[in-house]
Amino acid sequence: MLTEAERAAIAELWARKLDQDARGLPQAERHRNLEPASAEFIHVLAIGCGARSLLEIGGSSGLSSIALAAAARETGGTLTSIEVEPHRQAESRDRLAGLRLAAHVAFVLADAATCLPRLGPFDFVLIDCEKDDYVRFFDMLRLAPEATVVADNILSHDLRAYVRHVRGTAGVESVTLPIGKGLEVTRVTGGSRVRP
Repeated sequence: MLTEAERAAIAELWARKLDQDARGLPQAERHRNLEPASAEFIHVLAIGCGARSLLEIGGSSGLSSIALAAAARETGGTLTSIEVEPHRQAESRDRLAGLRLAAHVAFVLADAATCLPRLGPFDFVLIDCEKDDYVRFFDMLRLAPEATVVADNILSHDLRAYVRHVRGTAGVESVTLPIGKGLEVTRVTGGSRVRP
């Protein structure tokens, strides 16, 4: 489970995100973070799945990274955290080091499109990046049998196209949960989504 220090760090990051939104900062200057309730959920789900190879696409300044790295600590696994913006990833590195979670994370500074083909297979994936990239990145994933993929912002950004896409993909089961800004939880059951 998350420690008090990890929950405090998540709360601090979320408070800053709300402040940035309230001040109307340009989107490029805002830190894009998962809601705390969603972070708690993915933390518990990843542990429950026994995920040892975890991936997040869009680590930002580290809120979701805390939740997933702490899950990796519990399962004896590793989180691969992809972020394209260097300042956000630098902050995430520092914060996770301060929480003694850095040993459970492999940080990748890159556009996910350039590195996903050579990464994986993964047991657990969080997609929380530019919304136009969700479908493309989902299709690029190398997933282990019975892997779980969680996508954020499904309800807040009306991502029906992504939902239709994953639910129309052979070999998966998928459901939308009204947690945070909406999470689409997709589980591989076999078929075309399993890639070696």
